[in-house]
Amino acid sequence: MNLRVHRYQQISEVLARHGLGFLVGITGLERWVPFHHGLLGHECRTQPYTNPDHLRLALEELGPTFIKLGQILSTRADLLPHQYQTELVRLQDAAPPVPDATIRQLIREELGAKPDEVFADFMLEPLASASIGQAHAATLHDGTHVVVKVRRPDVIPTIEADLDILQNLAIQISRRWDAAAYYNLPGIAAEFAQTLRAELDYLREGRNAKRLAHNLAADPGVHIPRVFWETSTSRVLTLERIVGI
Repeated sequence: MNLRVHRYQQISEVLARHGLGFLVGITGLERWVPFHHGLLGHECRTQPYTNPDHLRLALEELGPTFIKLGQILSTRADLLPHQYQTELVRLQDAAPPVPDATIRQLIREELGAKPDEVFADFMLEPLASASIGQAHAATLHDGTHVVVKVRRPDVIPTIEADLDILQNLAIQISRRWDAAAYYNLPGIAAEFAQTLRAELDYLREGRNAKRLAHNLAADPGVHIPRVFWETSTSRVLTLERIVGI
């Protein structure tokens, strides 16, 4: 099945199951809703959740693109009522760890050698595992303690499909919902896509960190972790490890 078609079905099913029929209606997703769910999502409505709860749970279930979208919406008082903003702040960007063998293979592909050859020490058990990437503690051969961020190998196709779908849904909402006339929803979707694509490029993140460190170099109260470029690529980013609060 085409990935975009599969995602359209997933998105409509999840929204319907969480009783978010209004969103299904204004986005034109009703044709993708499984018949047994309907638009009210009765099976989920028996649980003691509010509408904001359901929106957060649905976004978490739909994965990284929608989690990031919810996190941005939580800051937009012009787009969402306060109770929705408050709930979306609770979005958890977490995911099961990537298998050890996959991490070893990815490091080898990106850095040209096995993790225990590139680093003096590399902990395969991640410090944290999120929907786009995960972080590993490691030590360079000169004894420097670092954190190595590794992007999940399978995340790009789904995110690209989701960004395309969100752009289409923004256009549909603009056509179907009168209140959308007050907002440039396609423009917001395009800006979100640009921001998320930038986040997927760890080299860009590294350059931003380097620029920030340069700009704040005169402030003794601020320390930006150093980027180790020789062990960084667009999918792997090695940063100085900072311990403390």
